[in-house]
Amino acid sequence: MSVNDVATRLNKARQKKQLSIEVAAKSMGISEADLILYESGKRHVSLDEFDAFAKLYNVSSSYLREGNVFIDHTNDLVNAFEKLNFEEQHDFIALFSTMRKPKNKNSK
Repeated sequence: MSVNDVATRLNKARQKKQLSIEVAAKSMGISEADLILYESGKRHVSLDEFDAFAKLYNVSSSYLREGNVFIDHTNDLVNAFEKLNFEEQHDFIALFSTMRKPKNKNSK
């Protein structure tokens, strides 16, 4: 796990949540200077800190550690889907079904 990649994900997650450095740091119980060090890749994040950041930013800890984008957007997709009316949900499922690649029975 690259420290700079982690720093970038921390920064992006905070911004997506629309939290200032001041508010995020206060919520985490750390100084603004410490948060800046995390977001600049100059300080390593512990596993407990990953969990605390993930809870605050409403993302998974594994996304912050590893950058798994599928986990990052799952809640957003589910929430957006649930806001659709029945017909829109049906249309979405039909569209999604056409995008899936059929399995080749001859491949191993």
